[in-house]
Amino acid sequence: MTPSIDLPPIEIPPRTTLKQIRTSKLRPFGNVLSDIDKQSRTGKLYVSSLGLPDDEHDLTFHGGIDKAIHQYCSANYSFWLNLFPSPVICARFVPGGFGENLVADGFDENSLLTGGSNGCLLEVSLPRQPCFKLNQRFGIKNFAPRTHQQAKTGWHYRVKEEGWIEEGWKSKSFRGAILTDVAVMQHLMATEVMGDECKEVFKERWRKIQEKEAAIKRAPETWKDLKVKKKSLETPRIVRLDVEVVQKSAQSSDIAAGSHALIKLPNGLKRAYSVVSGNTDSLVLGAIRESNDVAFMSLLSKLGPNINIYDKSKGQRLDITDILKNRVWNSHAYICGPQRMIDAAVETATAVGMTSNEVHYEVFHADLSGDPFSVEDVSKERKAVLQVKAEQTLLDVMRDAGFEIGSSCEAGNCGTCRVPVRYGRVQHRGSALTETEQKAEMLACVSRGIGHIVVGVPEG
Repeated sequence: MTPSIDLPPIEIPPRTTLKQIRTSKLRPFGNVLSDIDKQSRTGKLYVSSLGLPDDEHDLTFHGGIDKAIHQYCSANYSFWLNLFPSPVICARFVPGGFGENLVADGFDENSLLTGGSNGCLLEVSLPRQPCFKLNQRFGIKNFAPRTHQQAKTGWHYRVKEEGWIEEGWKSKSFRGAILTDVAVMQHLMATEVMGDECKEVFKERWRKIQEKEAAIKRAPETWKDLKVKKKSLETPRIVRLDVEVVQKSAQSSDIAAGSHALIKLPNGLKRAYSVVSGNTDSLVLGAIRESNDVAFMSLLSKLGPNINIYDKSKGQRLDITDILKNRVWNSHAYICGPQRMIDAAVETATAVGMTSNEVHYEVFHADLSGDPFSVEDVSKERKAVLQVKAEQTLLDVMRDAGFEIGSSCEAGNCGTCRVPVRYGRVQHRGSALTETEQKAEMLACVSRGIGHIVVGVPEG
């Protein structure tokens, strides 16, 4: 059920004039490709559902329907100039510096563009997810998470109606605000205009809240060790497993029809299987082998010679070592798939001499559990020693203790939740930190300390 929310009346700001339209092709930016270095365009430009013409995106994190056009508030540049007065850095804080497509006064993170009388209609869809490229762009360590902490990240538009746009375009807007209180989180998840990526963040936070509440009421999880007494084939695709409990109970009980057994393998993999027959000490399970391992074949086949498909049902296997070892020089690897495959590819890439900047992947459901550890904060005027349990994250524990740590993806992709590590060893997870950055920082959302670590969370 979505709660009702009473919002204050919305103040309507005056019409705004578009001063610049900026686009860019992907160009080398350090060891990666980026479209952050945009140039001003003149004349009428047609805006399609994917954005402006000749504006390329690094599709690992940018681009798409909900990220068609990017805008940054021009007034924010004076804020950063006051915060970082170095002449070298100041020269970079000019409109366009954040890689925005649109430059206009009067718009900030609380303004929503609803369209104009000269063509296209745009709708705010997502806040920008700050990435490590901002650190390199402005030459400021940890600058990307600072933009999130200060609520000055910029925002993305989706294109509601395709049309034309040009400098001098008169736009009208209305003001709104993204509410992040727990009481309205369900409302945000159901808001139609909000982009899917943003909704998923709120859904994940809501899921964690529900899990915490359920954990308080739930009895500790217990497992029984099983051994396989017999394995046989019922059909070429269905295997029968007769299993029994290693330490049987004093009195077993029947299992109701329609029940299932949750099996946890030694590698941590969990699977639920319907119970064919048996009791709580001895039961029969049936498992089927899926004959089709390849999804979207109709789409993949259209790529012709530009793609290689390895079909496990035909005995074909992806040889990651061979692919990466014989890659074209200076090429990059982009990986998507099961976590086990991602881990193998990253490990192999390191073994064949690829740098972390040449390997790109994104984790959507990160493994957040691990061995418990303690963390001590030695920030200014504040000291605390906290315990992070096996099922907790450093981010959740420090937030519960009153520390203000920003976050966005909460899967180790964006780097918003990075914290400085003063002492101790860290089990690094996620892809947002380079090898050099991992020597002094960690991602609070996914990485874990080993034993005891000391951190220093920046104030404000």
